[in-house]
Amino acid sequence: MQLSAGRVIARRLVAVRPSNGRLVAVRVSAQQAAKAGDFVSVHYTGTLDDGSVFDTSRKEGRTPLEFQIGGGLVIKGFDTAVTGLAVGQSNKVRVAPEDAYGQVNAEYIINIPKAKAPEGLKVNDRVMLSNGLPARVTVVGESEVTLDLNHELAGKHLTFDVELLTLTAQDSLQKATFGAGCFWGPELAFQRVLGVISTEVGYSQGKVEEPSYEQVCSGSTGHAEVVQVTYDSQQVTYRELLDVFWGKHDPTSLNKQGADVGTQYRAGIYTHSDEQAEQAAKYLEEKRAGMPGVKIVTELEPIKSYYKAEPYHQQYLSRGGRFSQPQDASKGCNDPIRCYG
Repeated sequence: MQLSAGRVIARRLVAVRPSNGRLVAVRVSAQQAAKAGDFVSVHYTGTLDDGSVFDTSRKEGRTPLEFQIGGGLVIKGFDTAVTGLAVGQSNKVRVAPEDAYGQVNAEYIINIPKAKAPEGLKVNDRVMLSNGLPARVTVVGESEVTLDLNHELAGKHLTFDVELLTLTAQDSLQKATFGAGCFWGPELAFQRVLGVISTEVGYSQGKVEEPSYEQVCSGSTGHAEVVQVTYDSQQVTYRELLDVFWGKHDPTSLNKQGADVGTQYRAGIYTHSDEQAEQAAKYLEEKRAGMPGVKIVTELEPIKSYYKAEPYHQQYLSRGGRFSQPQDASKGCNDPIRCYG
């Protein structure tokens, strides 16, 4: 087990994806109540039972939090706090551990040989495991180091004071799914697109239900690593998303993208509607016409199945990647993407 010697960059404790600072246009009546599937931006303050503030968007340098209700990017209790609010309304709720970060799990406290840990570790240092999971150092002994993989708010009741700022109704939101090799880099590319509401990585087109990363990597399940994008069709078109996808993979490389080899790294467009299928087919025809004599192996299929990947894969590069160096996910950013961090 390898660790990153640096501390994990401070992250929001409510969501895995920080806001990009862009307030979306309000497309609904100010009196419409927020519901599952709507995209919202909120200001919030989170406190513990002793009154101490553990996180807030209401301070200089912070921006409102944006997320899709029920999309899995915030804890269940936070979804509940926002649901039913109209723009401009506020709510204050106390959330039990079961609807927050769960109870402390003793199995998430592990010991590793000190010789395999970075030098100079101290109690309360934050480290990142080689699989992307963050951990906190709790004991530094003569021969072993104890790491706690539980969320730092596990076992605690949390109180949230939230205010709904904007709301985009679910009706204008659509999904698109693409396979372009290792899903970390393509996800960051889509995160940067104006009109993309949220991104999620997962496994698609396979024959095994709820596969693990290890199973998918074995090549035995038939899944492809994919990015699933939720986007506002009034701000970005499906063709524009196809352009982003096209720029993130080699369409002539079969079951291989860069140094990643295997059927799970095959390139594909997996459509959610007849309209998407028609547009994607036309797009591929245009690309083939522009690349005479070259075989394009990017597959085009209706989406058959989709399973969300493990939490540590989600927004992996924007959260720090392998080397705890977060890459910019802000809208319009065109910085080069470091595929592994």
